[in-house]
Amino acid sequence: MKKKGFTLVELLVVIAIIGMLVGLLLPAIQQAREAARMSQCSNQLRQIGLACHNYMSSNSEKFPEGVIKQQGTDGSYEGRGMAGVFTLILPYIEQATIYEQIDLERKITSLYHNNTSYQTPGGTTIDGRSLLMTVISSYLCPSWSEDSTVEKTAYHIYGSLRTYMGVGGVIRNSDERDPQGNAYPIATVESSGNGNMPRNGMFEWCKVVRVGSVSDGLSNTLMVGEYVHRDEDANSSFYTHPGNVRPALYGANDEPSGHHSPFSFKVVTRDYGRINQRVDRADGVPFAWLPMGSSHTGGANFARADGSVSFVADRVSYMVYSALCTRNGKESTLNVEED
Repeated sequence: MKKKGFTLVELLVVIAIIGMLVGLLLPAIQQAREAARMSQCSNQLRQIGLACHNYMSSNSEKFPEGVIKQQGTDGSYEGRGMAGVFTLILPYIEQATIYEQIDLERKITSLYHNNTSYQTPGGTTIDGRSLLMTVISSYLCPSWSEDSTVEKTAYHIYGSLRTYMGVGGVIRNSDERDPQGNAYPIATVESSGNGNMPRNGMFEWCKVVRVGSVSDGLSNTLMVGEYVHRDEDANSSFYTHPGNVRPALYGANDEPSGHHSPFSFKVVTRDYGRINQRVDRADGVPFAWLPMGSSHTGGANFARADGSVSFVADRVSYMVYSALCTRNGKESTLNVEED
């Protein structure tokens, strides 16, 4: 009896059907994986937000400084090269081992320069560069697809990376008005050629923010969000890895006074105040003003000052977004879904 088998046509039809099913399933699988990554990112931001709160509870109702002011006898640093909020909260995200090896009264850049002879507060000699290279997984969004570290000759872009930034407030123009037509309060600023930094956000240059100064309400104020910005121009120095993302432990660069800029928070302005906005430093955009954004589609996760986390769409209006980025702007409660 002759055995019946598949004809070539039948085999091709089966292969085509399997191919179609795989084509239909792959996007669903990818979406499920991205949803899981976004959920993990949200949880990490919640952990960071709670760490800021635990720090505040342990430090006389003061949130961690955006950038530490030099605490030693030499006051010339004024924040340049110092640590910041993401170093200060290390003990509250189960990273006390790293924290205890850092002398907060010295520039964080000492870890790079004294790479084999860095003295910890306890008097132990360690390899500073190895400490900088220690990856802190809680500071990297799972959707970040590039290397978790960077090793370049410039000391201020050496170490494990961080894809989260504090919210450093809003630079208002004098003609900006709220929904009722009232002029917004104009904040005092820390002046810098790398972008002025206002004193109306949750994190400031060399100054602490007390919980009582968040007059807009903790739930109405964004505190920490995602940041993955790189230039679009392939000829830019900030196009290749890591773009404008900076190492986890640094609070600020170590450039001369007048060109200092924060590595721990970003500032919102009307011209560059859209989440995931594509702008280039090569076009003259100050480093401190580069927009927040994420590796996710459609927006970015943010931790609010009350510790809650929400996804803010990149289609949100500048008026709404900027209102959420000030702690004392006297704005009305606004809906983050407003277009």
